[in-house]
Amino acid sequence: MPYTNCVSLDFAIKELDLFDNIKFKYLKYLFTKDIDLEEWDFEVDIENIALPYSSANCCMCKTVVKFELENPEYKEDWFYSFQKEKYITFTKEYEYHNSSAMALIFLDLCEESEDEEEEESEEESEEEN
Repeated sequence: MPYTNCVSLDFAIKELDLFDNIKFKYLKYLFTKDIDLEEWDFEVDIENIALPYSSANCCMCKTVVKFELENPEYKEDWFYSFQKEKYITFTKEYEYHNSSAMALIFLDLCEESEDEEEEESEEESEEEN
């Protein structure tokens, strides 16, 4: 199931705890005084990772969220641009039970495919008739 690639900053902070272990120097360009946390979208890459099957982890899930933040040490100079990347990729892994609250959070982030949306609209039109 594909996931959305954008979440609000508010969701990233409150539900996913993406920025908990990141130093402020990486976050200072992201959080400015005029930013609206609920309206501003934050780009993420969400991917499920298959766990090896065993009876101990048969109901466990693992999901990885990757995102980029601006590098505070990057300078707009041709000399420095070869030494430092403009963006740094951060990764956060989540291991959770498939019936936990975290599973519901990731379920909400799933995007419906166009086929599923068409089926739902057909079912609704049939119910109306």
